[in-house]
Amino acid sequence: MNSKKTVLSLIAFIFLQSLIAQNFSGQWEGYITQDNLSDKFKYTINVQQRGNSIYGTSASLTMDGEHGARFELSGFWDGKILVLQELKQTMPSQPQWCIKYATLTLDEDGAVQKLSGRWKANGCTPGDMVLSRKLAMKTDTLVQEINPTLTGKWTGTLSQSDRDYGFYFEAEFTEGGEGQSYIVSEDNGGSATHLLNWSSLNKTRLTFEESGILKKSDGDWRWCIKSGDLKFRRDGSRLILEGTWSGYIEGYTKETGACAKGRLYLEKPVMTETIIRHQKAIQQPYESESQRTVKIERVLEVSRPNIKLKVWDNGTVDGDVVTLFLNGERILHNHRVSKRKIGIPVTLQQEANFLILHAEDLGDISPNTVAVAVDDGEKEQVIILSSNLEESGAVMIRQFKVN
Repeated sequence: MNSKKTVLSLIAFIFLQSLIAQNFSGQWEGYITQDNLSDKFKYTINVQQRGNSIYGTSASLTMDGEHGARFELSGFWDGKILVLQELKQTMPSQPQWCIKYATLTLDEDGAVQKLSGRWKANGCTPGDMVLSRKLAMKTDTLVQEINPTLTGKWTGTLSQSDRDYGFYFEAEFTEGGEGQSYIVSEDNGGSATHLLNWSSLNKTRLTFEESGILKKSDGDWRWCIKSGDLKFRRDGSRLILEGTWSGYIEGYTKETGACAKGRLYLEKPVMTETIIRHQKAIQQPYESESQRTVKIERVLEVSRPNIKLKVWDNGTVDGDVVTLFLNGERILHNHRVSKRKIGIPVTLQQEANFLILHAEDLGDISPNTVAVAVDDGEKEQVIILSSNLEESGAVMIRQFKVN
């Protein structure tokens, strides 16, 4: 008798866990109505789920698209119903819209999930809320890698033999053999964007040559006009370009003003459809709220979920103030970075995790560049993230699993 009770209890527990495990993360679209009124509004939510808690943003829009408002929201899934509560209106500041509370039930019809139920708000006529999304097809395409190419944006670091500090460096290689590079100095010089030309041989090597300066933050600073020969390789979840570079000082030639040579390291993540979906689910609410775009700069692999993040200023301490978000959750707020490392222990909740660097104050030297170390107990990996008031740098942290 006791063994039967144990089995029944286990079955009930597994069933309950399967209900709670229903994942609502992502974007849902639909509409809301109001009782006894002809008004109907487009309604969208972008949410993340942690356990049975929901958080994210929502947006109401008139059907003609002329008027709308955005909100922060939170919620709770108890295995049977989903409760959503808008917390505050984030934009516009006026006029104020209804701050809604909704109780929704889940229904699945083939490839479509549907949430429907009633909403209410203080001082507003209540009504119905209907949201839906298409289910991802459970096929191998969800885990297939996006075909790796040399084109696209690469990020990393550039070193120079006559300096004891490095430079943050980006390169974007476009079709047709053209592109741009972007460099940031943590000492004098600020930042600069260069035009470049590039070519590859059998996709195993890439050569590039900067052709001129498009713009720079310090008009008096003379940058090196660089060229390089980089080898291409793959290391786990990242693609890598690395090699040597040489160049000459702006306004001179190779013969009259050669720069001290150095090395260049660039990488970009290997993406899958599943990772892209996770990225969008986190990225879209952040971009909507902050009005900044997110650029995934690097990918790090860790061997366990319990890790420690360390943050500090690896260059000139110039008053940078940052906020860090991990999977949409703020883990460091308005922190003025210095030479002293600050440690943040975190537990990763999913295979692909996204750490976003949000610049609060750019300090004396723009943009905001911060050193971030990820320590999983076996090794410590250090990267440089760069953010400004229009773009936020991010790193993808993946849990390495052996199948």
